[in-house]
Amino acid sequence: MKQETESEIEEILQRVSYCAIPIDWRTTNSFPGVGGRKGVRRGPGLDFLGTAIFKDGDDERHINWVATAQAADEEEIYKTIYRQRKELKAHIFVDISLSMDYGTERNTKRGVAAEVAASIHYALDKTRDKVGCTIYSGDTVIETLPTRSARLNLIPALVNILECERGEGLKFDPLPGNGLDKALSIMPGSRQLVFIISDFLNMSEADWEALGNMAVVHDVVCIYVQDRRERELPEPKGWMKRLYRFGYFLQIKDPSGESKWVWNNAKTRRRWTENWKAHEARISAALADCNCQSLVLSTEEDEGAMNSVLSLFAGHV
Repeated sequence: MKQETESEIEEILQRVSYCAIPIDWRTTNSFPGVGGRKGVRRGPGLDFLGTAIFKDGDDERHINWVATAQAADEEEIYKTIYRQRKELKAHIFVDISLSMDYGTERNTKRGVAAEVAASIHYALDKTRDKVGCTIYSGDTVIETLPTRSARLNLIPALVNILECERGEGLKFDPLPGNGLDKALSIMPGSRQLVFIISDFLNMSEADWEALGNMAVVHDVVCIYVQDRRERELPEPKGWMKRLYRFGYFLQIKDPSGESKWVWNNAKTRRRWTENWKAHEARISAALADCNCQSLVLSTEEDEGAMNSVLSLFAGHV
């Protein structure tokens, strides 16, 4: 781990905001666990399911003496049935395409992705759930961490999000492209809670199709990360205000990393904002068509971003 990465992770862990993430479906994990979720199978546990007539071979420790005493038939003995506790399995997909390194405010979009990923790990650890993490770009899958305890995966996931290079995955991918489609192909058939953190600028038709297909099986939440400069051009300051009436050339760097000159005046700023609103509406509509819950975060947000993440966790169903 690089020294600067270690310092950045320390700052991220001081900013995390989390609470238990409620779900309205039961995990189908085959094995009992120590998690705080309710499973679909009967078995030893702490969650009361009901009562039934005691039969030969049943565990005598589960006899419900109160129900037996209240039974109309004095010869019948009743037992308590419990539901097994299970842990939920989740997976986080983080986009580190070139556009995710863009940021003109408090942090880059990639840095915001790391903050959100840390909050997700803390939230899942609260209910002792297991989580995996996949780092991808617009071209290929770069790194995948196995599904295990959220506490164990936290630091390795943050290190990979902050340090992974985009070219690493291309060395082993003969057909670059459709990065999200390739990343989602690793998901099993059993239902999981899935988070996708991206700016969705590098999505192909295959990526959108894969996202829609996955949302049919899994519970998908998309975190849409953006930067203020993508939404609006800067307002003139100081002596530049005198030129603003007529306009002036402004050099900016776009999410692709290229610098370009823009004629900045009231008309240009208005068109810039209108174009972004249309682009954002298309992305939001596409996510809605895929039946994905979504949250928009921006790089300039500080406490507000973490409050939004907290609201997302608490209100998720």
